[in-house]
Amino acid sequence: MDYNAAKLFITVVNAGSFSAASDRMGVPISTLSRKINELEEALNVQLLERSRHGVKPTYKGQQFYEQARPGVELLEDAQKAVTSAHTLQGKLRLSVPPNFSLWWDLLIAFQQRYPDITLFCHSSERVVDLFEDGVDVALRMGEIKTEDVIAKPVMHVEAVFVASPTFLARHGTPETLADMALLPVMAWESLNHGVFEWNSGAEKVKYEPFFSTNNSQGLLHYALSGMGVAQLLDFSARPWLEKGELIQLLPDLPEYLLPLHLVYARHKHPSAIVRAYLDFCAEWVATLK
Repeated sequence: MDYNAAKLFITVVNAGSFSAASDRMGVPISTLSRKINELEEALNVQLLERSRHGVKPTYKGQQFYEQARPGVELLEDAQKAVTSAHTLQGKLRLSVPPNFSLWWDLLIAFQQRYPDITLFCHSSERVVDLFEDGVDVALRMGEIKTEDVIAKPVMHVEAVFVASPTFLARHGTPETLADMALLPVMAWESLNHGVFEWNSGAEKVKYEPFFSTNNSQGLLHYALSGMGVAQLLDFSARPWLEKGELIQLLPDLPEYLLPLHLVYARHKHPSAIVRAYLDFCAEWVATLK
């Protein structure tokens, strides 16, 4: 059996179409089609169902895909180990939440340690499909609600309430969540989320924002401009808190912590590059404590 043809077949299944696989691999569509036809002839079985909407594996193709992929990935690791002069080389495809500035520093440090690893980093509020989107590791905030992935806890981030000194001079400093709900509030909102409520222990307070966005930089800009109260991640607000351009509100409230996980496919053998990234993230985060 042709190892390269099996590798191309796996890429096509992951990508969902010949055109997407061609872009990902830099291999002409005609070559992909020819190599997979040859693989089907060698195995004497149809592996793919082709349509104008893309491709998907047949029943036999899915069986071959699931059993061949771990072996192909192990062979790729072995090839890199003996041809890379003991340095990690290759491309790592990542996903991170939007405006997550803390992770840019981590990625810079990672590439300084591993200069032969190239990175693609997708940033969106959309939860990517690790297989269809060809993402090796995703950074996800909040609870993980699927069992199809391995989720490695990496850290917690704190969300804090802030406002500018000029805003507080005009409106006064709130002493409770109920007081704060009476003030102009900016809030994070996605296209599918419109419930606005603060929780602190047994206390639950509903509020109605006058401005909402899925862009944390927009919330930060509004807060610095004295437009109202916002809840921001601690690391994005910290430089402005230290300079006195923002003031933390209700600092005695219990900490509001959001878990961060590094997520990768459950049934995919993590490559040497992925393992290096996971280990580096744990090491780097430990230096923040």
